Amino acid sequence: MAEQKKMAGYPSIDKPWLKYYSDSVERLALPMGSMYQYLVENNSEDQDDIAISYFNSNISYEQLFYNIRCVSKAFQQIGVKKGDIVSILLPNIPENIYCIYALNRIGAVADMIDLRSKGDALIHYLKNTESKCAVVIDLFCKNVFEIIDQTSVKHVIIISPFDSMKNPYRALFKMKRAFNNIPGYAVKWTDFCKYIDPLEYSDINGTNDDIACIFHTSGTTGFPKGVMCTNLNANSMALQGKWSNLRFERCKRIMNQVPPFLAFNVLCSMHLPLVQHMRMVLLPEYRPDLFAKNIVKTKASCCLAGPADWGNFLENPDKLEKKSLMNLINPICGSDALSTDARKKINKVLKEKGCEVEILEGYGMTEIGSAASCNMPGHVVDESVGIPFCFNNFCIYDNDSGEELSYNEVGEICMTGPTVMKGYYKNDSETNEVLRIHNDGRMWLHSGDLGRIDEDGNIYLEGRLKRIIIRYDGIKVSPYSIERVVSKIDGIKSCCAVGLFDDNHGRGYVPVVFFETELEQYVAVESIKKECEEQLSRNYLPHYYYYIEKMPLTPNNKVDYRALEKLAEEQING
Repeated sequence: MAEQKKMAGYPSIDKPWLKYYSDSVERLALPMGSMYQYLVENNSEDQDDIAISYFNSNISYEQLFYNIRCVSKAFQQIGVKKGDIVSILLPNIPENIYCIYALNRIGAVADMIDLRSKGDALIHYLKNTESKCAVVIDLFCKNVFEIIDQTSVKHVIIISPFDSMKNPYRALFKMKRAFNNIPGYAVKWTDFCKYIDPLEYSDINGTNDDIACIFHTSGTTGFPKGVMCTNLNANSMALQGKWSNLRFERCKRIMNQVPPFLAFNVLCSMHLPLVQHMRMVLLPEYRPDLFAKNIVKTKASCCLAGPADWGNFLENPDKLEKKSLMNLINPICGSDALSTDARKKINKVLKEKGCEVEILEGYGMTEIGSAASCNMPGHVVDESVGIPFCFNNFCIYDNDSGEELSYNEVGEICMTGPTVMKGYYKNDSETNEVLRIHNDGRMWLHSGDLGRIDEDGNIYLEGRLKRIIIRYDGIKVSPYSIERVVSKIDGIKSCCAVGLFDDNHGRGYVPVVFFETELEQYVAVESIKKECEEQLSRNYLPHYYYYIEKMPLTPNNKVDYRALEKLAEEQING
């Protein structure tokens, strides 16, 4: 462990979290070159090992590299070149991986779009990047056909989720869902990759600053912003994942069921484990209701997932009956926070089934490669979202004074490091809002989240700046303060506080709480009222308490606050 330094009183200077890492992390050189080059460099040996398992197909690292080279040449043959942006609308299938690395190999950019997108949202994505090529899954390809004349797209490549299956599964499924009569500008994947000799084309050397992928924010306040992720961002995420105390171990299995258009998938569930020479088990359909069953079925040692997935452990105990989770050494939860009650119950299930590690909650955002901090095996701190990954630096910032705050003082969480995005695509004004130079001369990413850091480097969330509920009298109420009280109540599965316009005063907002529960509704409401009255000041007390069967989620699987605000209005106006 690193030797503890004399404390200066500020987290970004002291970096107390480094004591949990090896001494050598501060001397590590950052990766150079493209994502594809870094992948190849780290897998030069044992290429017969399995890289991807997909239904009844096992794809070795040697086959993976061959397929990537074939696909990169196929893209070049239709005119895709360095700097071009290609729209990817695919599920978790091998072809998604081939496309991302193939485009990276020739210096093009993969724009990762939710495969269900359609109408105005899809037009926005395609027009914004002036994409001339879209790779789509056959199930949703008609969404592209319907709006293609309003975009710059000239080539559409159609993939079936059964293309990488072996017979008899492939023949059986394709017979059930044949797709014919495609327009002239479209081509099936099997024809797109026909007669390719990948040796005719050599790699294009990528630089650290080249954009590798574009990811999109959840868009709860308007059209999603395109986050430009560079080669350095992606490769640094993979390297610090290796040097963290998380156990991304060579040849171990990782279950990848994270929606593929998220940075959480591409950077943490795909690139990181493949760079680590792991075996990725791909699940093409995002099914939180099958999460517990799939963990057992895939024999995964590692899985990155969200609260909806881990909650399935509690909703379907029969899926784990008489099953062992001894293989599971890396149970990671990101995307959104677990309630205290859910976390305790999940840990109880994990322990009963032989898993020696507690659920490891982390924190991050698309703009910093999705993961910025995490609890580590042997260092899990209650209510904390962990310690920073080794290349990241955190500070707590006072926007009024423009100064860094000390330990346990609450302010805006800011982060810097090699995984911070290049910026928002074609959106300088929004970029300048979140990427700012501080007094230390460094560029910091402003998260919009309120938090604090203790003397050991543990990070705690305290709310969201943009979600602050401002009352009629100007008093600011943090939704997180309410949620923290409610989430600790036994039987409350999840909760969310939002603001509702204050009709009584004609201005300002009042707090409203939505909750999921396994209790009788009236019992839950009484429990919530009692806890809030005991632990919150009068100004913070919710005005209404609403049971909800399932929290609405954005495409990025975060709670959709805007949907809840609309629902609150409907309940009142009812």
